[in-house]
Amino acid sequence: MGRRHEPDPFALKLGHRIRDLRLAQGMSLEHLRRKTGIVASHLSLIERGYVAINVGTLDRIARALGLTPMFLVLFPEESELEAVVEQIGSMSAEELAQLREQVSASSPRPEKPRPSRGTRRT
Repeated sequence: MGRRHEPDPFALKLGHRIRDLRLAQGMSLEHLRRKTGIVASHLSLIERGYVAINVGTLDRIARALGLTPMFLVLFPEESELEAVVEQIGSMSAEELAQLREQVSASSPRPEKPRPSRGTRRT
């Protein structure tokens, strides 16, 4: 897909998210270019919402930022769930292990579905 004349609203939101995550790491556009192999001018267009990116590009950018692609498409300011996922994503391995234990201890185990008697699939 070519360059747009106006930013696409979702592409712009995603681009701002990428830029914010890049800047939070103190990473320049040039450094991101070196890590992804994507031309800096194209990265700039992505960050400004003028180009839509495919999943391969999304993955390359995410990995260069040390993230999984899922974290690029989280918008914590729009959803409480996404805000919590963002917080979890910034936890250390030790904190994650503790959280996992707490969640496991407080969550009832779902019962396995039992096969119903008298009905037979053919």
